[in-house]
Amino acid sequence: MLKSLFKDNLNYNLSKEQINLFTKYYQKLIEYNKHTNLTRITSLDDVYIKHFLDSVMLTKLLNFNEVKSMCDMGSGAGFPAIPILILYPKIKMTLIDSQIKRVTFLNELKKELNLEYTVIHERAEQYSQENTLKFDLITVRALTELPKILEFGIPMLKEKGYLIAAKGSKYEEEIIASMNALNILKSKLIKVDTFNLPNDTGFRANLLIQKEKHIKGYPREYNQILKKPL
Repeated sequence: MLKSLFKDNLNYNLSKEQINLFTKYYQKLIEYNKHTNLTRITSLDDVYIKHFLDSVMLTKLLNFNEVKSMCDMGSGAGFPAIPILILYPKIKMTLIDSQIKRVTFLNELKKELNLEYTVIHERAEQYSQENTLKFDLITVRALTELPKILEFGIPMLKEKGYLIAAKGSKYEEEIIASMNALNILKSKLIKVDTFNLPNDTGFRANLLIQKEKHIKGYPREYNQILKKPL
């Protein structure tokens, strides 16, 4: 099923080794989820579509062979970072999450899959303050509203780097609400990829945003971000 999902929706031919890694990932996720809540999505078909396929659909927006460094904010159980890394193992990958249970899972998963990546136990906006101009690409899925995502993520990008935000049916409202943030952070919306996941399992809108110029002073302290969003 996984092989046909990737071929039909992404035109990507999974190798036997990659299928094996996704199988191990699923098994580890379900085993760990029995005692530590990581996801409500647990059936094989749903994980394959709503987690694995949904994650790698981000790769339609860019040539990921050219991405050298990537940071996934609010990684949770590793989505979209780990599925992308299974497809593009040469990317220098950093995953950030504020919850220790998720960080512990991601570190155990690294040993299970024998993949190279760095896991950071910190809030995204705190990590961003000390890691500006560092990454080619930032990804984010189900973290917070787009204006906050932009303020957390854009400062970490190198100039001309990209941010991909995975959004749902209200993506147009979020884009409108983010125009000021895009302007202040000298960034622009390049492309929107909208699609329905197989088996009527959900609508997605993946937003591709490019940083044009670095602006100092961002992100601000979190209480300022909450008090006065961009």
